[in-house]
Amino acid sequence: MAVKFLYYFLFVFIIVSVFLIYQKPYDIQRVISSKEKPNLEVYGMINYSLSKDGIAQIIRAKKVLRFNSYDEFYDIDTIKKSKNNLLEKMKSDSGKLVKNNLSLIGNVRYNNSNGIKFQSQKVNYNLKTKVFRSDVDFTLEDNRTVTYGSSMVYKSIEGRIYANNIKSRIEVDIK
Repeated sequence: MAVKFLYYFLFVFIIVSVFLIYQKPYDIQRVISSKEKPNLEVYGMINYSLSKDGIAQIIRAKKVLRFNSYDEFYDIDTIKKSKNNLLEKMKSDSGKLVKNNLSLIGNVRYNNSNGIKFQSQKVNYNLKTKVFRSDVDFTLEDNRTVTYGSSMVYKSIEGRIYANNIKSRIEVDIK
C-alpha cells in the first residue's frame, strides 16, 4: 500500500512539475502612489498663540495636512498683535511649511493697522531669519504711496526692503 501511495505521489508530482514548467511566470508590479499620504488631516483648524498679555496670534485654516517632512495649509487667515499693539492680518489660498520656510501661494494679502497693504501671488518667509521674499509681481501700499514691482526682499530685523523694477505713485499734500 505504501508503495502504491509513493507511485501516485510521484505521478502527481511529475504532472504538477511539467505544468509549472510550461506556465508563464507572473509579474507582480507594485504601484507606488506618486503622492504620499498625510499622517494627519485637520479640518476647520483654529490655533491661538498665547502670551503673558493675552492672545498674541490667531491662525485659521480650512484644511491642514501634516506629512513626515512638511505641512500644507488651505485658506489661511491670520491675525497677529505685535509688541507695540500693531494688528497684522494676512490671508492666502494655500501654504506649505518645510522646517523654517513658509511658502504662501495664491492671492496673498497682508495689511496692518498702520495702513500698510501688500498683495502678491507667491511669498516665501523664513521663520528663523525673518526674511520675507516675493519673486513675482507685488503691490505695496501705505497711506500716501502705491508701489508696484516684480520682486522684493524684506529683511524685518533690519527693517529694509529691497525691490526690483518698481513703479511708484506718491500723493503729496501741498500746504
